[in-house]
Amino acid sequence: MNAALVALLLRVWVAEHGWSAELDDAATYHVLLRHAGTVEALPATVAQMVDAHSNAIATRPWLAELTADCAQPEHWPANRNWLPVVCVLMVQRAQDALAGKLRDPCHGRADQWRARKSKALRSALKRGYRRVGCGKTVNAFLREPK
Repeated sequence: MNAALVALLLRVWVAEHGWSAELDDAATYHVLLRHAGTVEALPATVAQMVDAHSNAIATRPWLAELTADCAQPEHWPANRNWLPVVCVLMVQRAQDALAGKLRDPCHGRADQWRARKSKALRSALKRGYRRVGCGKTVNAFLREPK
């Protein structure tokens, strides 16, 4: 297991759609992998695609502290219970993704994703992006204009 890549996926998934959106986990992984080309290139792709439009770590610093061993982040909010069992399930999904065992719910058609009710989504749609059906996802998945 590549613990650094697993932790990276865990951070992206939680930042982008929360703790329990399995279809989003799979769909975002496949979008990132298509852009990266290889699993080894994922860190650079994440930095380019996710960090550019996400302020999640600035608003939730504990995200940067998520690790593949599911230890409670140092800056975890005191008013929330840490549920390592949920983290462990996401780590298993990340391991499955990296092993090629996670099916793409978008069937290779998604190039990007955006929050469903966001200015970024409205802007992308105005620029010619089209929605892609990926099942009941938290985010909207999009195909780039041709």
